[in-house]
Amino acid sequence: MKQRRRRPAIAATRPLGNVAGHFTKEGGAKKRYRTPAEAKSAAQLAWTLNGVDLSAYRCEHCHQWHIGKRFRED
Repeated sequence: MKQRRRRPAIAATRPLGNVAGHFTKEGGAKKRYRTPAEAKSAAQLAWTLNGVDLSAYRCEHCHQWHIGKRFRED
């Protein structure tokens, strides 16, 4: 008899609270960059390839750099 594989629930794999911002919607860890120049380069590549407007920011959890969507300042 075949056993069915169970997919892990996203909610079970994604941390809660402030640390949740360090992970993607899918539950995986965000890509880390050691320098702001590396992060800005990755953001520029995303714009060039996909037209996605991303910005680099310093993470308060791992103290490295990530890229993410730009927020409007009203």
